[in-house]
Amino acid sequence: MTLLVAGAGCESDEKTDPTLIGELDKQFLLAAADDALFQVNAGQVAAAGTTQKNIQEYGEDMTTDHTQTGKELQQLATARKVELPTTLSNERQQQLDSLSMLTGAGLDTLYANQMVAIQERVVHMMEIEGTSGKDPELKQWATSRLPVVRQFGERAKGLRQ
Repeated sequence: MTLLVAGAGCESDEKTDPTLIGELDKQFLLAAADDALFQVNAGQVAAAGTTQKNIQEYGEDMTTDHTQTGKELQQLATARKVELPTTLSNERQQQLDSLSMLTGAGLDTLYANQMVAIQERVVHMMEIEGTSGKDPELKQWATSRLPVVRQFGERAKGLRQ
């Protein structure tokens, strides 16, 4: 009975609370923040441990870009009362640990492969948010960010060669 009343009350509201966020949008924020944090940390590891100038530059660019991305995501999350994690998910931490154990050519190969995979996943995630998200500001942010992510993906593919 309470659920019916609560549901009916939500339908009759003229305005919805702007801090309420749908599950898809919330999961997008959480996943994007985890990926950004990983890319900052992985970029630092790669830039410090590589012997190749192009990997070092890519790692530095990832660190710079994704530090800014993390700040933008934090602002979006705060406005929606979503608390973003400050540490990596278990999966991302394992990837970072694997990367951190390597240097030279081994690090270069693993980092390039990780970056290709993560950029492909992030492109897909942003496409979904841009088309299926319910929050107009998040949809716009994902759509505007997509060309940058695609560019990083293309650069990552170039690192493998």
